[in-house]
Amino acid sequence: MKKLLGLLIVIFLSFWLIRPLLSNGYFPMHDDTQVARVVVMGKALREGQFPVRWVSDLGYGFGYPIFNFYGPLPYYIGGGLYALGVDSVVATKLMFGIGIILASVTIYLLLEKVFGKISAIVGSIAFSYAPYHAVDIYVRGAVGEYWAIAFLPLLVLGFVLLSKKKQRLLGILVGAIGLFGVIFSHTILGYLTTGIVVVSILIFLGIRVVQKKMNIVNILMPVSILVLGLSLSAFFWIPAFSEMKYTGVSSMITGATTGFFDHFVCVGQLWNSPWGFGGSAPGCIDGMSFKLGKPEIILAILGIGGWLFLLFKKKQSKAIIFMDGSVALFIVSLVGVLSISQSIWSMIPFYSFIQYPWRLLSYTIVCLGCLGAFFVTLIQRPVFRLVFALIAIGLCIGVNAKLFQPHYLYARDSSEFETPTELRYRISKISDEYLPAGIPKPSRPEDIVHGLVKGDSINVTILKDTDTSVEVEVESSKIQQIQIQKAYFPGWKYQINGKDVIPKIARGLPSMIVSEGKSLVEMRFTNTPIRTVGNVISVISILLMAGILIYDKKTNS
Repeated sequence: MKKLLGLLIVIFLSFWLIRPLLSNGYFPMHDDTQVARVVVMGKALREGQFPVRWVSDLGYGFGYPIFNFYGPLPYYIGGGLYALGVDSVVATKLMFGIGIILASVTIYLLLEKVFGKISAIVGSIAFSYAPYHAVDIYVRGAVGEYWAIAFLPLLVLGFVLLSKKKQRLLGILVGAIGLFGVIFSHTILGYLTTGIVVVSILIFLGIRVVQKKMNIVNILMPVSILVLGLSLSAFFWIPAFSEMKYTGVSSMITGATTGFFDHFVCVGQLWNSPWGFGGSAPGCIDGMSFKLGKPEIILAILGIGGWLFLLFKKKQSKAIIFMDGSVALFIVSLVGVLSISQSIWSMIPFYSFIQYPWRLLSYTIVCLGCLGAFFVTLIQRPVFRLVFALIAIGLCIGVNAKLFQPHYLYARDSSEFETPTELRYRISKISDEYLPAGIPKPSRPEDIVHGLVKGDSINVTILKDTDTSVEVEVESSKIQQIQIQKAYFPGWKYQINGKDVIPKIARGLPSMIVSEGKSLVEMRFTNTPIRTVGNVISVISILLMAGILIYDKKTNS
């Protein structure tokens, strides 16, 4: 129980982060698609689709491969609850709350391993109550992003555990799960995090070469975390990267009214900027705040000061090495959100897909927690350390807890989030970037897809209609070309009367010829070769992890 005390304190102190989720009603946010995504994920899981890639009720009813590209991990949780019978709004709120608390817990576990309990509690609260965390949750509704940063501490913890011989295998497993969680929760942060890990490993190995301390363990251990994490998530990121060209996401980004370089943050905004529920705009005045939190910034400055002092004294410890990485990431993430980094961003492949440089603030707030926790460890006397910790925790919660509130709450029956008009029109208009190019987009609710087949003088009998399998009997008065009202995307296979058919694709929709009389038309969504490769790699990785875990238990028992 004593070992769990710090963790229980962190969970208790996280109450004000999730308090609005306990209220009746729902709330608006920038990405106001969360309930809909939970619903369509739950429906897909209920039908037995796994991994979920395609859903029928988004994309204006033409179908939508959203979970082939958009980090689906949070929605597996929310959708799984919905599939089990939990109310859609309640399931969505639970998905929110689990991600919020998970972040507080994982950063505590990391910091407790490096600095001890009291410091870890301070660091966890400093991170959890950072204002940008509130922006992600209650302003932007960026569920994938704050779920991703909940796994970032596990990734770092994996590298920390590599320093102890008996915990190296555990470190590989924990770090790989951390990287998997980041990638599988948010595609963009997964891309950024993987890049940071690759660069960090190269720098580490370069230092080892200079120090003439290079050996096979130095190479294999950190690389194993990277490779295993990428392999675990291969079923997701390999198809996402390979099949992006079949969607309209590139044209959406290039056609945006503001570009990537219009969204830099001004230095003053990091200290204080007005709180709001609007969006990001060019210049130093935005509709939402980018402040980091005054207590957090002060703690970070104190932590950096202590780190510099110990460096001047030429003291070395595992905590100092941990701080080297924390300070480096803190500086990189801060510089990256400022306009002075424009030339650096220009050299990064696919930087425009990141959309906003201020996404790096996710890393910044994690570093704030690490820097604050380090300073607490420098206070030698236990009584003074405890008093300082209580003051720091009180300030972080007292100053920032009021920000963890939605703009307003509204009452709406859960069933209203699940209607065809809601899913196929309102929500589809908010997020349609992964639709195949050319798909006709309705301009009014009446124009959404209502049938599965279009043709002249035909009678259609639906025999089966799921997200990934459709069977219809088409009775036609003549030989004619019929149009299937489901968007074409790699993996869809078509048959007429049991014979494979290659359809004609026009404006993203398949057409095929049926004979006079009755025809059985079948459509099935199957794995492409690239998805099969990703799936196999991930399954092998899971088996490998299980083998590592069994071996580790035997050798350390």
